[in-house]
Amino acid sequence: MNNNYNNDTRPIDVDTAWNNLHGRLQKENLIADSGKERRFFAFSSFKWAAAAVLALCLTTVAIKFFIPEQHKMPLLSMRNADAGNTLVKTLEDGSTVYVGGSSSVFYPARFAKDSREVMMQGNVLFDIAKNPEKPFRIETKKIIVEVLGTAFNVKSDTKGNFELSVIRGKVKVTQKASGESAYVVAGEQATIVDSHWQKKRSVDNQLLISFTRNMKFKDEPLDKIVQVINLYSQRKVALKGEYIKNHKLNVRFYNNDVEGMTNIISLALHLKREITRDSIFISQP
Repeated sequence: MNNNYNNDTRPIDVDTAWNNLHGRLQKENLIADSGKERRFFAFSSFKWAAAAVLALCLTTVAIKFFIPEQHKMPLLSMRNADAGNTLVKTLEDGSTVYVGGSSSVFYPARFAKDSREVMMQGNVLFDIAKNPEKPFRIETKKIIVEVLGTAFNVKSDTKGNFELSVIRGKVKVTQKASGESAYVVAGEQATIVDSHWQKKRSVDNQLLISFTRNMKFKDEPLDKIVQVINLYSQRKVALKGEYIKNHKLNVRFYNNDVEGMTNIISLALHLKREITRDSIFISQP
């Protein structure tokens, strides 16, 4: 990855663009003139069509400038505009990403053979599946984060401000401009002040809880949702039967507790729930 960000996207004047297009179509006799009512309908239809095309072009240009050129594979995006909830996604390598409000993550549908690379902006918690043969690499506007398997929180805004808190494991962080690197271990927090690293002991013991309190999932398979729940729940959830594992669900959990979440799941998918002292089993009725 390289430092190829560009967030300068100017608004498009749809009316001006439409007038130019409409004038050209009239000049070339490509718009039929058969009455005022029909002309108005054609104008409105073409105008909204032009707006849609221009919006698509704007999106394409924004993605082109935001994503480094060496990414041959198209990147998928997770954007969370909801400040009150965390958007949760399990990647194909088993890593879990918790995307905070007003934050984005860009990732491939499948990782390369020898590396795992994503980009992000905003406030994101990563729980990385360990794989020594495929390091996990996260790129922000000015920083590169490299890990093998760990859990940590990254905050990075459009101005390049950066903060990293490590919950578990060890993380290497490198400034793109200077190449200066630092290692941050569990219980430490690192920030950049005047282009230099500053580290301190992290006192935020509620970091994971803050990301998992109100979670939402979009088109996520049930086995992946259960995988996330089991990361922090004392009472484990188990799925009975291969068939139900691939059930996809759009769901939002508030003030998460395992009994409440499994109850919502069972009701939404018409499944059976069995509660024991240590576990909760979900199966076909």
